[in-house]
Amino acid sequence: MADSNHVSKVKEGAAAWNKWRKEEPDVMPDLGWANLNGLNLDGAVFAKSTLKLAFCKGCSLVSVDFSGASMRGVNLEGCDLRDAVFRDANLEGAHMLGADLTGADFTGANLKLANFDGTILRDADLTGAKKLRASQLFSVNDLEGLKVSEKILENVKTQSPHLFE
Repeated sequence: MADSNHVSKVKEGAAAWNKWRKEEPDVMPDLGWANLNGLNLDGAVFAKSTLKLAFCKGCSLVSVDFSGASMRGVNLEGCDLRDAVFRDANLEGAHMLGADLTGADFTGANLKLANFDGTILRDADLTGAKKLRASQLFSVNDLEGLKVSEKILENVKTQSPHLFE
């Protein structure tokens, strides 16, 4: 369950959140199950935070740092996540339906059962992502310039050729 003080702080916006993170570097933020729907948190730093099962539907999270975050089952539906960094994050079972993940970095992230339906993965980097299956990419909207293993890319081309037309 989320720490109510952490939820209050993040709702003050990215600048206040990032300032607090710098002032309290030893605190491991817990936003698990928090309702953050619709917030603008562009540029926020959530590195090593817990966002397990958090509700972030429709948030603007441009250039947010989620490195090493625990995000199992997080709802990122319809979020603007352009240039977000998910390095080594646990996104197992994350819901990213319709999210804009243009330029996002998923290097080393656990993507087991993550839902990418309707997402934009233009220029995203999924190289080195863990537990990613080609079938998770069959229903994306855009994957132009996507960096992913050749094996996965070939499987997607076979199953969803319309994505390459």
